[in-house]
Amino acid sequence: MKEEQLSVLKLSEINNDVDVPSYDLASITSGIVHFGAGNFHRAHQAVYCHSLLNMGETKWGITGVSLHSSAMRDNLVPQDYLYTVATLGGSLSFQVIGVIQKILVGPEKPQAVIDIVAEKQTLLVTTTITEKGYYLNSGEIDIDNEDIANDLKSIESPKTTYGYLAAACIKRSLIGAGPLTILCCDNMQAGGTSLENGVKMLLARHSPDTLIWLAENVAFISSMVDRVTPATDQKLKEKVAAKLNLIDAAPVAAEPFSQWIIEDRFAGVRPSFDKVGALFVEDITPFEQVKLRFLNAGHSMLASIGYLAGDQYVHQVLQRPAIARFVENTLKLNVMPVTPVPKSVNSEVYIDQVLERFRNSNLPYAVLQVGTDSSQKIQQRWFPSIDNALMANGDSSYLALCIAAWVCFIQKTILEGDLNDPLKEQFTNCALMPALGNIEDFLSLAGAQKFKFFNNSSFMASVKQFCSDIVATDVEQTITTFINN
Repeated sequence: MKEEQLSVLKLSEINNDVDVPSYDLASITSGIVHFGAGNFHRAHQAVYCHSLLNMGETKWGITGVSLHSSAMRDNLVPQDYLYTVATLGGSLSFQVIGVIQKILVGPEKPQAVIDIVAEKQTLLVTTTITEKGYYLNSGEIDIDNEDIANDLKSIESPKTTYGYLAAACIKRSLIGAGPLTILCCDNMQAGGTSLENGVKMLLARHSPDTLIWLAENVAFISSMVDRVTPATDQKLKEKVAAKLNLIDAAPVAAEPFSQWIIEDRFAGVRPSFDKVGALFVEDITPFEQVKLRFLNAGHSMLASIGYLAGDQYVHQVLQRPAIARFVENTLKLNVMPVTPVPKSVNSEVYIDQVLERFRNSNLPYAVLQVGTDSSQKIQQRWFPSIDNALMANGDSSYLALCIAAWVCFIQKTILEGDLNDPLKEQFTNCALMPALGNIEDFLSLAGAQKFKFFNNSSFMASVKQFCSDIVATDVEQTITTFINN
């Protein structure tokens, strides 16, 4: 293998079975500024832009912004911002992406970030800054946070995405740069609204006049994104180097599946993402519900049950026929009948697709990683479905067993020292009692008292019986007995 690095000059030397840009990298312009140029963005949104550029469009290049580390910029500059996406399905495929034109590091040159967002050629700002980047506390912006406090005092050197956007909007309004769409690409409910609230809060403090311009020229919208992108490790770098015969300092791996559902309320020019697989819709809420109740819920089920069964990874759990059948039945028999879905979604096909994705051993999910913060997750992923099933007089027996497995999961992770949850201390205090005495206490900590099932004696009796069965035998035997009856 040559000890040479990936670069524009080396593109012509790459193997023919590797997809490389068909567009002239020198001809594209950055119509997009993206905050959070990490692995997910580079394997998701950037790939959609890559496909658009391959179709002949030229204005959807990307300027990335890092609010913290310079590591990604430093890795990509020597290779002309090119990088490789390795798609890990039944077989491996590789593509070199050339859409990123530069990455700015906010703390180094905050004004440069403000200036690029304010430029007329910038038509779209996107974000993958994780939920922490929105500084929310109980759904509201935490004005006591140090970074938010900094930007409330001054946005000359912003610390938050809100600050950069507010400062850029002030400048855009002054120079007449035209409409701008700000699109949240983090999987959080009403992420666009959170961005809007943060920017308006800062403009009200620093430039109230800009609020009038904002209402007429800027749209804040949300999207739902889905693609698994694990952390880059040395093994991936070696695979990419062997394929390209070049060194790539920052490749990224991803599963074959990719989904992007975008709220169709653009302020100005709309990228043709629908031509390359994205979907524009009036309301993304039903799509978020589908993902939450099927994919996310199924993931949490497999994490709890898999840990109790002694498996390290989710794909190993699905190799147990009884458990695989149980999770599929839970989603199709208990959750699906009480979950409204958009007309464009076939629920059964979606569930089958989800389980097939989870079986991908090339992208292993550790059950403990998936089980992190489970007390916060199941109140969104499971509890509403249980209430809906009970109100509809539908079947909730599979979900009752899931609750029992989760109680035993909490108990066992405490005993084994594996619990990773913001309520770890409270759970540990409750766990001084035998497992069967913890059911109500554990569920109360997870917020179950806000839901009707918690006071449904028949449902709770089923949970207690299943919990007793798991303690007396094991989770796989309990599931096997249940589905065979």
